[in-house]
Amino acid sequence: MSGEHAPHEFRRIAAPNPGPLTLEGTNTYVFAGTVIDPGPDDEVHLERVASADPVETILLTHSHPDHSAGAVRLSRLCGAQVLSFGSGLDDGARVGELIALHTPGHSPDHLCFWHPESRTLLSGDLIAGRGSIIIAPPEGDLGAYMASLERVRTLSPARILPGHGPEVADGKAKVEEYIAHRKERERRVLAALEAGAASLEEVVELAYPEVPEEMRPYARLSARAHLEHLGRELH
Repeated sequence: MSGEHAPHEFRRIAAPNPGPLTLEGTNTYVFAGTVIDPGPDDEVHLERVASADPVETILLTHSHPDHSAGAVRLSRLCGAQVLSFGSGLDDGARVGELIALHTPGHSPDHLCFWHPESRTLLSGDLIAGRGSIIIAPPEGDLGAYMASLERVRTLSPARILPGHGPEVADGKAKVEEYIAHRKERERRVLAALEAGAASLEEVVELAYPEVPEEMRPYARLSARAHLEHLGRELH
């Protein structure tokens, strides 16, 4: 994706907030006068975004600060309105060529944006370009997340522009991969319980053996989400 104004082109500008969950940084997208996820409140990043294209509208996939904290500053820079779920956007709302899809699970207010003509899905934190998404209770809800994945599966997206990580060239295959991954992880959690795991830590040891130590806190969150989905409570 470059800075030219070709049809269906989304310019990606990565924010300078790399990390274990944000990967190379939050992806900000600019398309036809619209910014999707301005990212953190970083002055240099937001000035780059503001200069990429005349900005009329700012859309938020959700309220987590790595996606939304820069919205106020960017709005002041550009004089653009900020729209999010419940604040100007509901499920099915149209903004130019984009359609808002309410896709809760990672967060209750999560939206994806769908460009039907090119079958492009801007997935926010529903789907990452690499790795998986953290579902952290009580805000995160695995049942809602799986329903959201099933919803975008019906769209058969040609490509996915994620909130973090690289563009996904085969969107349909990525959605299938995500659904299969969660089902396999739930199978492992069930197997851990059947093997006698009586604590969250024991479930993590048995169901997430490949997760490195530095990522164990996130594995615990994921395991808790699966246990809640299964109607089990372990400490």
